[in-house]
Amino acid sequence: METGKRIDLTYAGKAITVFNQRSRLWTHPYDYQTPQKATLSSAGCGVFSICHCGQWLTGKVFEPDLLAEFSMANGGRGDDGTDRPALLSAMMQKGLAAEYGFGYAYDGLRNDRETLWAHLMEKRGVALCNLRVGHIVALVGARMENDEKQVLVIDPYSETLDDRIRSIVREVIKDSAITSRVASDTGVFLGYQTQYAMYWAACDTIRDFNLLHAL
Repeated sequence: METGKRIDLTYAGKAITVFNQRSRLWTHPYDYQTPQKATLSSAGCGVFSICHCGQWLTGKVFEPDLLAEFSMANGGRGDDGTDRPALLSAMMQKGLAAEYGFGYAYDGLRNDRETLWAHLMEKRGVALCNLRVGHIVALVGARMENDEKQVLVIDPYSETLDDRIRSIVREVIKDSAITSRVASDTGVFLGYQTQYAMYWAACDTIRDFNLLHAL
């Protein structure tokens, strides 16, 4: 019953491969600079989200394992809070960003939501952001619905049931359903749950985002 490593769907005329971070099959190491046992499954949200951004812009499917290797080799995996801008900067400097279909202005994390809103509404590009502390998602679209600004999220960890996220979810994309196992704190299997990797969310809580400009 569990969803595998990836699912393919079409939304708004775009084909998208959603990488399911909840799958324990993502075993590729993705360690901090200090040795840990992190893998793409436990810590790869930024890598998956950049792949989602790239496919949204170019139509090409990118491999998370390869981007993880690049990230670890180019300062994009650290524990000091600078890893995401460092990875994007390295991608620019080494020409990889162009392959993914975006440019980056080396401007770090931003919090001006009006700029984000205009960026997405005018289809200038996409963005990476935190819907909650410690988790990165892709923002690939925007709309005004019921007098509210909303953004289209691709979330590799499909957190629509999370207390920190569900209050801002406005619509789920049914084809993006992710089913995963639920276990107790002692590892006892309790059943399955289904969440959604693509959804429309309220824009007014978005924070710490990087604007990626379409080429």
